Parts: sequence; structure tokens; C-alpha cells
Amino acid sequence: MVGSILGGAFRLLRQHPLSVLVWAILYLVGIFAIGLLRILIAPADPDNVAEALGAGLLSQGLALALVAVLITAATRATLHPYKRGACYLRLGANELRVFALVVLLTIATMVVTFLLTLANGLLLGLLAWLVPGAATGWLGAALLLVEMAGLIFVQVRLSIALPLTYLYETITVDEAWSQSRGHFWSIFGAFAVLALLLAAAGLALLAVFLLPILATLGQTGANLQALMETMLMLVLAAKNLPAASQVALVSGILALTALGFVLMTATLASAARTMLGLQDGQIEDLRHPRR
Repeated sequence: MVGSILGGAFRLLRQHPLSVLVWAILYLVGIFAIGLLRILIAPADPDNVAEALGAGLLSQGLALALVAVLITAATRATLHPYKRGACYLRLGANELRVFALVVLLTIATMVVTFLLTLANGLLLGLLAWLVPGAATGWLGAALLLVEMAGLIFVQVRLSIALPLTYLYETITVDEAWSQSRGHFWSIFGAFAVLALLLAAAGLALLAVFLLPILATLGQTGANLQALMETMLMLVLAAKNLPAASQVALVSGILALTALGFVLMTATLASAARTMLGLQDGQIEDLRHPRR
């Protein structure tokens, strides 16, 4: 099933290269423009909390809106390639629903993170009182690992909520949890393989310009200190590259980042299709979730 999910994602890249290129450019230009706007509207007085909060909310909202439009376009191209247009880009009810869901998921993530931070402070303080000494650190690390595993599990199970919201033409979260039951490892495996492929592509890109420094990592071993030292040397070496090489390296990294975003979105859509056993053109049957 992992192969089927990834096959659907990479099929999008093969069948609609122009659309993928346009989405990638829009993603990069949009993020850059929103970041620039954030700097321009930042309050002159750093102590002005109200203006700083307003600027932050505006820039974050624009970023989420951009992501929602691109996610919907990639989902439309993956699930309903016959619905052509300007690279599958539209501004309509589907985009609005996906944007609302993205906002809800973002808020939920922030709330959960805040609550976990508070809970961790209390639990770690209690552990330090009950089990003093080095054992506290190990117990704290184990607690964090359990929490991370739980968050990853929930995120993977709910990941297809975005394409399902597009398919059902209504915001849905519980249906994503229901449809992904028993498929956690398939969805997680697809994303893990894609992440490894992107990481390998990134290393290959770095190797083109910085191979001698990467080679030193293999000689010293992949321990934490060696990794930190290698990262520092990579940054310094990148700064000393010729201007043309710096432009090429940065352009390659940005292109890989944008491609990763598109492929991740296409993987979500492909996973939803695989979970539901859908073929093209079934949207009329899915406007109301099946029970």
C-alpha cells in the first residue's frame, strides 16, 4: 500500500509538471512576500503587544490561506485531473473549507502544545521530587518520547482530513480518523519514504558543492559532536563559495523545499484515494460522508 500511495503522488509530478512548477513558484514567492510584509508591518515599538499580535495574525493567516489554496489545487489535480483550469488553481468554497480546516488544526496544535508544556513542567517537577538524581532525566526523556509518538500517531491518523474535506465538500475530521483506522503504518511509511527520498536529494545537492566536507563526516563517524562540527563547516564553506555557486545552491534548496511541499500534499490526496478505493469522478457520491 505504501507503493500505491507514493505512486499516486509521483504520478502527479509526471503528468502535470507545469502545474507542479507553478505551485512551487507560488509557494516560494508567496512565503517570501508574506515574510517581507511581516517585516514591513511590524510595529516600531517592540513593546506594543496589540500591534505585534495583529501583524503576526495577519501574516500567519495569509500563509495558511496560501497553503490552503495550493493544497486544494494539488488535491484536485491528484483526485480529479479532468477538472482542468489555470493549473487547477481556484478560489472557491473548496479552498475556503480547506482553509478553515487548516486554521482549526493549527489552533488545535498550538493549544495541545501549550497544554503539554504545562503538563510536562508539573510532571517533571513531580518526578524530580519523587525520584531525585539521574533517573529523573531518563524518565523525562521517556515521557517526551511517548508524547511525541502520541502526537505523530494522531497527526498521521488525521492527515487525510484535508483531502477528505475536498472530496466530501464539508469540513470533516472524524471521517479521517475512521477511514485511516488500520492504515497508520501505510500512511506513516509513505511519508517516511518520501522524507528519506527528499533528504537523499538534499544530501546529493550538498555533495555537488560541498563533497569534501561531507566526506569528513564518514571518517569521523555520525556522532552528535561530529554532526554539529560538520554543519558548522558546511555553513562556513557555503559562505565561501563563488557567487554563482551560492545562487545555484540556494536555488536548488528552495526548489527542493517547494517540491517537497507539493509531494507531501499529493501524498495526502493519494492516501485518501487509496483508503477509500476511489476512481476519478466520484465526487458526486461523496458530498455526504458515507457511514
